[in-house]
Amino acid sequence: MSSAQAISNDHRAFLNRYYGISRHFYDLTRKYYLFGRDTELRELAGEDWQSLIEVGPGTGRNLDKLRRFRPNVSLGGVEACDEMLLSARRRCPGVSFSQGFAETADYRSVLGQAPERILFSYCLSMVQGQDQAIERAQQALAAGGQLVLVDFADFAGLPRAAAASLSRWLRTFHVQPMAADRLRAHGFDLSFGPGRYFLRGRWRAA
Repeated sequence: MSSAQAISNDHRAFLNRYYGISRHFYDLTRKYYLFGRDTELRELAGEDWQSLIEVGPGTGRNLDKLRRFRPNVSLGGVEACDEMLLSARRRCPGVSFSQGFAETADYRSVLGQAPERILFSYCLSMVQGQDQAIERAQQALAAGGQLVLVDFADFAGLPRAAAASLSRWLRTFHVQPMAADRLRAHGFDLSFGPGRYFLRGRWRAA
């Protein structure tokens, strides 16, 4: 077994231990601090696309909302945590799910085609190889497709003590807030929420 595979297996085991219990009340707690998601979902619902894959769909909450907005599109999810997949599959019948990591996911196999949208919603900040994950998703998109991101930003607009405390707390959950310079280097157009608490980003394929 390669060292990279061993690291992936260890991280998968950690996710299964952590979310094995917390998946049952995950959505109740996250609504208080995962801001910007619903704005992004409403905008996505109004756009012209027919296929979307969410990376790290967790309990399937976002895909369930998109399915209600757009019942006739093809939806898929790539999730590293087996325990979360149990919840997502139960919640979203008709959505195609695959177990996998963002850095190595075979996106085209999820829906049998290159997706027109790939969504990272508060997921990329938990990915160990963020650059690899971004590049993998960019390469998988259909021509003219878009990579859509909403996640923690750098908290630069918050009071220094609050920003430091929030960063420490997130690190306990293996969360690394997104660096704007890194995302811009990958070609993202960015906007920020109040206090730079969260960011929203788009990358468009040629």
